Amino acid sequence: MKTTMTLQQLRPNPFRDLGRCPIHREKVEALKASIRTTGFWDNVVVRKVEGEFYEVAYGHHRIEALKELEREDLLEKNFRMELPVRKLDDAMMIRMMANENVQEFGVSSDIIDDTVGAARQFISKISKTPVRDITASDVSQFLGGSWNEDKVQISLQRLGLFDRGTIKREQLKGLSHTAAKAIQREVAKVEKTLLREAMNQIEGDQASTEADRKACRSRAQNVATHVAGELSEHIRNGGAIGELRVKSIDAQIEKLPDDEQKLSSIDAAARSLSAKEFQRKVELLMQYRSFMSEDVQREMGEGLAELSDWCMQMKEQLG
Repeated sequence: MKTTMTLQQLRPNPFRDLGRCPIHREKVEALKASIRTTGFWDNVVVRKVEGEFYEVAYGHHRIEALKELEREDLLEKNFRMELPVRKLDDAMMIRMMANENVQEFGVSSDIIDDTVGAARQFISKISKTPVRDITASDVSQFLGGSWNEDKVQISLQRLGLFDRGTIKREQLKGLSHTAAKAIQREVAKVEKTLLREAMNQIEGDQASTEADRKACRSRAQNVATHVAGELSEHIRNGGAIGELRVKSIDAQIEKLPDDEQKLSSIDAAARSLSAKEFQRKVELLMQYRSFMSEDVQREMGEGLAELSDWCMQMKEQLG
């Protein structure tokens, strides 16, 4: 059913955060040019709310384009249009917002988090389940379509870091999904490693208190938050994602107390080195050495000799 209404009667989707998902100027300008040329095509769906007002399920950019044309006197004052009005519940409003967000903004981390966060809150409300217990499967099934569990799980982890204050939203704002994911994973790893090490140190102390444990959590979080800020600045300045690990270590060292020279995340990285894994790969290649050209066999032998010398030098430095 279509109903005639004015622009002043329209309100945005209540589940859409226009602060984190703002109207795109380029999209609005393109729509304004199209409307001036061919007129208004109603790719907008609304639902009736209290009084004479309607909420936009999707089509926010078209509505903004019309409002600007009206203010510029390129449309008559109190411009009236016919729009399809549907009976949409809150769940459908969120799903329509999710689809519009993907179409209008792609898959930036801001948009994914805003959509997953709205779905998480809604599921928690209707199921009376604590937000922390909402799973990626719950959200993925609710949103459907392209919202697979892996993408949702990454967003839920990021939202958890936001909720705890380990990462501030503005540190990831505007970054690509790939960059935001790389930062959040490094930050989560740093916080977990530092916290585990600190807890291990006080675990055997029968005099330790909840205040001691709280202090451990606070220190780990402070370092992780500093790391998040440094990694975000690195990416915004054109740095490579592949350099995040080194930048993370540098940031952790900056937060070390003056009398502390140990870094548990370095210990963890050192323990993860696997000589056996490298040995296995070399042995696998050696099984097929008869199929290698003589040049490659020679190059591989020279490489192993150089590696052996280098390993001995590193061993000597360790003492």
